[in-house]
Parts: sequence; C-alpha cells; structure tokens
Amino acid sequence: MSIAQRLLVKNNIDSLGDNINKLSQIFYRELFHIEIGLKEIFPGNVVFLNRKFANMLGTFKNMEHLEKISASIEKMGERHSQNYAVQLEHFEPIEQALMLALHEYFTDEFTLELETAWHSVFQEVTDIMKQAMGQVAHQPKAERLHDMLSYDTQLLDEVQGTEGVRKVHQRFYDVLFAEPWLGKFFYGKAKDVLVDKQTQFMVAAFGGENLYKGDTPAFVHMHMYVTDEMSDLRQQVLRQAILAEGHSDSIADRWLKVDDSFRASIVKNSVDECVLKCVGQMPVVAKKPENY
Repeated sequence: MSIAQRLLVKNNIDSLGDNINKLSQIFYRELFHIEIGLKEIFPGNVVFLNRKFANMLGTFKNMEHLEKISASIEKMGERHSQNYAVQLEHFEPIEQALMLALHEYFTDEFTLELETAWHSVFQEVTDIMKQAMGQVAHQPKAERLHDMLSYDTQLLDEVQGTEGVRKVHQRFYDVLFAEPWLGKFFYGKAKDVLVDKQTQFMVAAFGGENLYKGDTPAFVHMHMYVTDEMSDLRQQVLRQAILAEGHSDSIADRWLKVDDSFRASIVKNSVDECVLKCVGQMPVVAKKPENY
C-alpha cells in the first residue's frame, strides 16, 4: 500500500462530510444481505451502528499515519476477538459490503484507482488485526456470541420452509393490523407487502436463501419509538400465530429466540433516541390507548 493510496482513501472519506450516516445505512444493508448472522456482532440501534461505522472509517482515514497507529489497530483486533467474537472469515463479507456501499454512494466517482486504494487500505488494517487476533484466546462472552452466530439449521425445515413462515406471518399481521396499540404503526401500510418482506427476512435469519433487499431493522425502525413493552406484546402475538399454525411450544421458543435477537436494534429508551430520515419528519409515536 502506497502513501498515495492512503491519501486517496483519506480524501474520499473527507468528501463524505455530514453524509457519513447515509453511507453507513447502505453498508449495513449490504452486510446483512451478504451475511445476516453478523447481526450479533453489530447489535444496537441506528445511533450505535452509525458510531461503529464512523469509528471504522476513522481508522482507515488515519492510515496516513500507519506507523503511529499500528499498536492501536493491534489492540482493536484483540478486542474484536475477545469481546465481539469476530472471526477471520468475517472480514471478507465486511470488505465486500463496504465496497458495494462505496460504489452505490459515489457512483461514477468511485473509480478503479480509488477502489484499488480502498482494497489496499482495508487489507493493511485487517492484516494487522488478524495477526493480533491469532495471539489471543476467546473470552466466555465471545464464545457465547460465536454460538449465537450459528444458525438453527433445522428450524426452517421444521416449519415447512418459506411457505410455512409466510403462513405464520399472515396470521401475525392480521392480528397486528387490528391491534389497538401496535396497529397504529401500520396505518397506510400494505399488509401483503409487509408479509412478503418479513418472510424473506426471517427465512434468511433462519439460514435459508436471502432474498430480502430492504434495510436492516435498525434503519427501518430508526424513526419509530418502540419500547420494550411494545416488543413484548409483539412477541406474544407472534407466539400465538406460530402456535395457531400447529407448531409446538419448542418451535415457538426457537423462532422467538431468533426474532428477539433483533430487539436491541429496534427498542428505544425514549423518543429522543429516534433518528429522523429527513428534514421535517416527526418521530412515529404510538400512544397507548386509555384503559388498554
């Protein structure tokens, strides 16, 4: 990697200005399309995800001074291995998603020369991290996370595949649309479209074919004030839909375990945590009905 390539990447990052969060949104969308299981390494809401992405770009930007920051990159590799269960094979989908995001955001401005520079800088950073990761042992927290990254490979077959997932979601949204509190989130929405999207998303989350092309849960819900109480109620409705399709409590538990892994990216402690998509937009707040 040459000094010129480092400067190309630095200047490219500088050109983002205040639009870094837009690139972040594209990156996570592409990453979860490529490998949805990586949600466990990137938990949290959109603010958390944007901060993690900004930190990543900050490292690439400072590669201009590699000799001064190499020790910090080594420590970062150790932390990622010990605390977040990052594996060596995870760097490939992360790099792929980053390049797709850069291509989409910069379009024709993302030249072959610039792409080559990005690959070189990414490789230099990850080589240092990988070397450090190989010298540390996983901690219990990381081992638990690593287990969570593994798919429940039998679940999709046990619920009769994609069509079985779709039937559950049809029941699920029939109830949600009529629910006096949660139903407020669905005003003006097309039920069939939501059934299709949620089915594609969960089939991928169960380890099946990934046909989902939407944003990640954190970005889809970033302007919605969703509480833990709402999420608990939603899961009750989902459990009832699963059982109504003739599935066992055990299957419902396994399904809900996967579903609940996305909770941290959706639930907010206050309306102030909502992130608005455009100027003039208001947070979506569903007031709990009286005597509910």
